[in-house]
Amino acid sequence: MKKWRILLICLFGALQLSAFATPKEKEGKSQEPKRVYMYGIAVDFNDSTVYLTDVQHLDDVIIRPNGSLQNHAGYSLQLKVYLEGTLGETNQTCTVIYSDKKKKLEKRFMKIRKKYQDSKDKILKQIGTDAFTFQKR
Repeated sequence: MKKWRILLICLFGALQLSAFATPKEKEGKSQEPKRVYMYGIAVDFNDSTVYLTDVQHLDDVIIRPNGSLQNHAGYSLQLKVYLEGTLGETNQTCTVIYSDKKKKLEKRFMKIRKKYQDSKDKILKQIGTDAFTFQKR
């Protein structure tokens, strides 16, 4: 169990760092804003509760040529601020999963949701769009 916890911490840490380690775009390449679908997931490794947002969409978001989402860390931070401010949940590790293809993202969403619903160690709490929505900045 301890090895899994360390593995998950490293995984989420790598996802957070990948937002800052992206190479600079080449000048002259135009980036067209797209509709992007995303959901957020928050885990506290010292707690059994996992928070999962609904799949949402944002218009006019830029996906860089290397496939990374512009302001990825900002969207994760929005979820973290919501959890701390509204629900009083601290020490959450948050990340955002995104795609410009809705069906592909919904398939991944259902897989993650089923994994945590079937887990005996974790309690899944769904955050609906009526409570939290990502904002483009």
